[in-house]
Amino acid sequence: MDAPSLKRRVYHVLEPGYDQTGAGAFFDRFFDVFITLVILVSIAVMVLSSVKTLDARYGMAFDIIFFFTTIVFSVEYPLRLWSCTADPRYGSPVRGRLAWMVTPFALIDLIVVLPFYLEIFMGIDLTGLVVLRVFRIFKLIRYSDSINMIVRVVKAQRDMLITAYLVLFIALISASTLMFQIEQPGQPEVFTSIPATMWWGIVTLTTVGYGDMVPLTNAGKVLGGCITLLGIGIFALPAGILASGFTQELERRTRAKMNERQEHRGERYLCPHCKAEIREADLWRKK
Repeated sequence: MDAPSLKRRVYHVLEPGYDQTGAGAFFDRFFDVFITLVILVSIAVMVLSSVKTLDARYGMAFDIIFFFTTIVFSVEYPLRLWSCTADPRYGSPVRGRLAWMVTPFALIDLIVVLPFYLEIFMGIDLTGLVVLRVFRIFKLIRYSDSINMIVRVVKAQRDMLITAYLVLFIALISASTLMFQIEQPGQPEVFTSIPATMWWGIVTLTTVGYGDMVPLTNAGKVLGGCITLLGIGIFALPAGILASGFTQELERRTRAKMNERQEHRGERYLCPHCKAEIREADLWRKK
């Protein structure tokens, strides 16, 4: 196998969704399952190692598993960087790879492994950045069709979502400013500023109500009640937009599958006896 063919093969194996029915389908599916399990195991280790009793007992095993998963991700990243030029979007050897390196998935892949090697080879203590390990969970997006569908829905509805959250932001600023003006004279140690009061606004608009910032004046209570009722309606907007987007996406996928089936049923075959063309849907007539 020559280098270009090998590069395409590696790219198809690494990228989910390629060659799922061809001769290389087994390797594609095996890698998808393998890398998904590695991601899940690394996340489980990250979570369990935060329990002091488990870390004290199984700390060595956790370290070995974490090292193994890091090695897997470390091999995966350069292979993706090398083979990405098989994609026409990144066909240029230099510019294409640079363009690929700034894509969201490539940045996630880099963030996952970079702190480990900075600490080993450059002595940079990144203990405080252990939270970067959580980025491993975002690698699952590449291998989950359901999560990808969520991303597609959000992208398709982004204009309406931006409008809804803009309305929410305006309501938050307005409510926080009014509440600060009403409650600050009586509770200067609680409602210290408009930014501090915005915490009350967020908690009230979301109808969570932690109770750490509570209006005491009658005007403040009336305003708080109105903001709570307003928050119920405002927060229903993004939910309705996303629900509509999911419905449209599911209908689109259903239509695509039906069209694919119809196209397949519309394939024509050559009768070995009369040499006439026969649609697949009519093959039963010849039996």
